[in-house]
Amino acid sequence: MNKKWWKEAVVYQIYPKSFQDSNQDGIGDVRGIINRLQYLKDLGITVIWICPMYKSPMDDGGYDIADYYSIDPIFGSNEDFDELIEKAEKVGIRILLDLVVNHTSDEHEWFEEALNDPDSKYRKYYHFVKGSNGRPPNNWRSYFGGSAWEPVPHEKNTFYLHAFSKKQPDLNWENEELREEIYKMINYWLDKGVAGFRIDAILNIKKSMVRGRLEPDGEDGLVYIGHWIMNQPGVQSLLKEINDRTFKVHDSFTVAEAAVPNDHLDQYIGPDGFFSMVFDFSYTDIDVNETGDWFKPSGWTWTDMREKIFINQEITQEKGWEPFIWKITTSRAPLVSTFPSMISISTVKKCWALFS
Repeated sequence: MNKKWWKEAVVYQIYPKSFQDSNQDGIGDVRGIINRLQYLKDLGITVIWICPMYKSPMDDGGYDIADYYSIDPIFGSNEDFDELIEKAEKVGIRILLDLVVNHTSDEHEWFEEALNDPDSKYRKYYHFVKGSNGRPPNNWRSYFGGSAWEPVPHEKNTFYLHAFSKKQPDLNWENEELREEIYKMINYWLDKGVAGFRIDAILNIKKSMVRGRLEPDGEDGLVYIGHWIMNQPGVQSLLKEINDRTFKVHDSFTVAEAAVPNDHLDQYIGPDGFFSMVFDFSYTDIDVNETGDWFKPSGWTWTDMREKIFINQEITQEKGWEPFIWKITTSRAPLVSTFPSMISISTVKKCWALFS
């Protein structure tokens, strides 16, 4: 098997807001991470994955980015981040950032320009679509609930698409100029010395746009958007382009939030795959029903969970590497979350014994 540095890595996730607060303002910050680098090193950590620290109104915990190039002032400055990279390297720790490119914040300069000027090039950076008689183009339900279409202020019969919050308008990846902007941004951080990214919601970037009223799957009269924006035909060509233009050039470590069908795994994490690893949700989403509703029972059993975990690990080890993630609440284990580079079937069986 091809040896890569990240196959020996020990990754530690940091949600910056709740990590060390260095200036006593009640919010964790970049300098707090700097202060704890030796502590992390002593724990055996070789990579830290830092959740979004970019400038953001924090409607979705920082996953609504208003400026891809700036550290949010609540966390510090770009100079602080440069110091973090430098000092982390000295103690043998690499940095992963979150990469969020399915959408931006509605406070991003691109979106603000798109709203202010319908003829601006930035209109084509997003999905602005005419409705019908004042109603949205279709009855998609966003992942966060409610319509995935938001009316454009002061424009009759025009809507923009948001698969998540209405403050997270989706980017239009069919637009070549938008893609060039994204690749420029990714390479900016990699050139700084970032080792790679945990990549958010990446399989949503390709949309199959449809119009009209679709058969509802809920009492709200809406239908789950994932059927038209998740893993759509053609997304692979976009992922290959991203990899060729950014990650591959820098020998980056990438972990994608990507529910990939088993028969496509080789494309994603094989020897020439788009990513180093992908998070698999075939077992963690066992409680999500077919309409994407997280709040209604799906009827899963512990036997189902065990079977899905074993199948996932067996298939993964044939194709490449994948982080094993498990977050579950029981009376015997309030929260279990694990993220090794690879985990064997025997280890999974031992873990399973704790909950059987």
